[in-house]
Amino acid sequence: MSLFSKLFSKSPEDLLAKGDRYLQSESYFDARTCYEDGLQRCGSDEAGLQLTSVFQERITAANGKLAELNLQEARFSISRGDFDKAVDHLELVKTLTYDTALREKAELMLGECHAPDSQSAQSAKASACGSCSSATASDCAEAPHYDESLPPMVYYDLLIRQLPPEQYQRYSQLGEDFAYAYVAASLDKHEEALSRLEQSAGTASQDIYCCEVGKILHRVGRDQEAEQYLRQGLQINRSNTLIWYNLALLLADGGRFDECLQLLDTMIAEQTMPEQAMLMRAEILEAGGDFDGAISQYTALLSTPLSRTAAEKMHGILIHVGRHNDAAVIFKKYMGKCCH
Repeated sequence: MSLFSKLFSKSPEDLLAKGDRYLQSESYFDARTCYEDGLQRCGSDEAGLQLTSVFQERITAANGKLAELNLQEARFSISRGDFDKAVDHLELVKTLTYDTALREKAELMLGECHAPDSQSAQSAKASACGSCSSATASDCAEAPHYDESLPPMVYYDLLIRQLPPEQYQRYSQLGEDFAYAYVAASLDKHEEALSRLEQSAGTASQDIYCCEVGKILHRVGRDQEAEQYLRQGLQINRSNTLIWYNLALLLADGGRFDECLQLLDTMIAEQTMPEQAMLMRAEILEAGGDFDGAISQYTALLSTPLSRTAAEKMHGILIHVGRHNDAAVIFKKYMGKCCH
């Protein structure tokens, strides 16, 4: 297997790298999904057992970040007097993490929700699920299947909180048809997601619509159609960073590395998710055997929030090419303590 195909195959190493990209870009749910998939693919040999330990650590880290997001959402809900929604978030914190500090915070905030003074406000609030605010119980049963405890709209809000702030504001205003499509896509219900996106086509922002359809089509292997949607989205709104990033992933996954590098260079030059673009560029150079180019690119990332990931990857290259002293320096400065 070539270095290129190895990097972009569905190997545990590939899923680990993809999960790390999601984690660094604060897409914690997507990161956890990659790590869980990678964990299932680990072998029983020594290398597989080592990877298993890494995946378990990363899953714990992603769950911890999701727990922190839920604490933030719970505090926001309490400030609005929406105690039902706060309880949903806080109960989820307790299922996500064993971190003592986070669980204690959740318990304290649950006490606020269950305090006598909160009961009148609690009963006055509408359901946290937007589709149920003026509907009967039977109407609510028609909502898309959800495999955890949160209502779909609550879960949707949690998912889009992972997006950049400017994108969160846009996604939060797209209505329930789009929200249900987004939730369905997150649960790998691709056909349902596409169908619901069609229903929202007239109301959703067209660049976002093209981006989300393109993402789903890429996931199901319909890359030619996916690329058409993503490029159409860029024509509509060139400043949509998520479209750029997903188009780069599509080109890389399809083995179109020269095109991907050109796109990444444009992203870096235009300051469109530049750090994520630099990281992906370094990975492609590494996969192609351009170790000097990859080291240079990883070095440029050592002063950014992606320093830990860049250091780990550069450390591996330095060991591979026999630069053990340089590798030791990188390990001591950037990898000597856990940053997760």
